[in-house]
Amino acid sequence: MFVFVVGTLIVSLLLQIGETAKCTAKSGDISARWQVVDGELTVEVTTNNIGNNEWSAVGFGPDMSDLNVVIFQVVDFKPSLVTGTTQGYGAPTLDSSPSVTLQSLNYNSNTMVARFARPLGSLSTCTTWNFVTDGAIEDGSIGYHNTAPHSVEICADKCTRKIFD
Repeated sequence: MFVFVVGTLIVSLLLQIGETAKCTAKSGDISARWQVVDGELTVEVTTNNIGNNEWSAVGFGPDMSDLNVVIFQVVDFKPSLVTGTTQGYGAPTLDSSPSVTLQSLNYNSNTMVARFARPLGSLSTCTTWNFVTDGAIEDGSIGYHNTAPHSVEICADKCTRKIFD
């Protein structure tokens, strides 16, 4: 009986550790962590080495066309968040107002940390998230990114441990 109880505790601990690992992603200068509480997805994205008139983003969808995107940008040394959609491989069409709720946005020493929330909705099943760094703002508009996106299959609905207040 003791062996069964200890075995069950070990398996439970390993499952919790595995669950936590699936709730973060990192590639180069961009990282993210997320949680789902009461049907709301909260994502915190950190971008290192983002300079003035540059952007980074996370796009939700299977490839680089037809994505819902959340873009983090620094224009004239002021950070902001915008959202939009892509059709094909061109620049996104921006929303007139963000489709996510911005919870916090900090920019200091070329590091931006943005936290936003949205209904889980279409992300309730495993979905590809595309992380993009080092794009340029050209004439006030979002330009092409300089490196290929990092794509990760994410099952956000599995991340139910509360990590944000």
